[in-house]
Amino acid sequence: MRARPPTAPEPAYFSRQVSDARRFYLLLAPNRRRSLTVISGGWELCRPDYRIRRPGFPHPTLEFVARGAGELTLAARRVTLVPGIVYVYGRGVPHTIRCDPRSPMLKYFAVFAGSEARAMLRNCRMTPGTVLRVVDPERIREIFDDLIDRALGDRIHRQWFCGAALLYLITRIAAARSTAGSADRPALITYERCRRHIEQAAGTARRLTDIAAACYVSSAYMCRLFRRFGRQSPMGYLRHLRMNRAVELLLGGRMPVKAVAAELGYSDPHNFSRAFRRVFGVPPGRLLHA
Repeated sequence: MRARPPTAPEPAYFSRQVSDARRFYLLLAPNRRRSLTVISGGWELCRPDYRIRRPGFPHPTLEFVARGAGELTLAARRVTLVPGIVYVYGRGVPHTIRCDPRSPMLKYFAVFAGSEARAMLRNCRMTPGTVLRVVDPERIREIFDDLIDRALGDRIHRQWFCGAALLYLITRIAAARSTAGSADRPALITYERCRRHIEQAAGTARRLTDIAAACYVSSAYMCRLFRRFGRQSPMGYLRHLRMNRAVELLLGGRMPVKAVAAELGYSDPHNFSRAFRRVFGVPPGRLLHA
């Protein structure tokens, strides 16, 4: 799934300990006179044995855990990696990243250089060595995906577009930084537990009451948690996951619509087609001819 310009060699720092990846690399030797240069980035689905250990890194690098779990040691600070964790490293910042083999991580990253990017990191209190947590990880994931799409696109001013997307990403991470106090912490932990359950049960979950019962909370309380810490209702988030899975099956596996509907638990393919059209505005069959 990796794409690259035909004349650019793949960076040596791209890990091979991944089961899937979507990565880009624009400039391996950035112009030091530029105020902002996006060098590389993407997402990686880590293998259970994923382990990276470095004494530092030549450029500021931002990483975001979207799914799964692991452990990070950053400048002698040990952190448990869960969805929503963001960390920054760079020159002179030793770091070790390990994946929990029971829950392989899906993590995003962006490598960049330039005085403008470094100033933005300082202003947003995200200098190398920083670890923080965001309260709306799905939104951060969407912005990362947009950055990747811009980098892999065939635009004349691709570097400029990527720079703008990176600065927006940094500011949104800073704005989404968790400020929950000790009194709010249990609620945030419960929200994340409910969200992880929905992700894991996306293929079989059907009713809000069943999801809430499996998470040992009431339906009303789960809805309040999602309004407070997320962007969608619990069922809206479930639909989002299922429809994105449908796109993967239609585009990647080229499965017929009826088979995708059955895979996602729809007994009637017409109901699946209507749900798909409500989300994406086109019938699922359109993707088979894309």
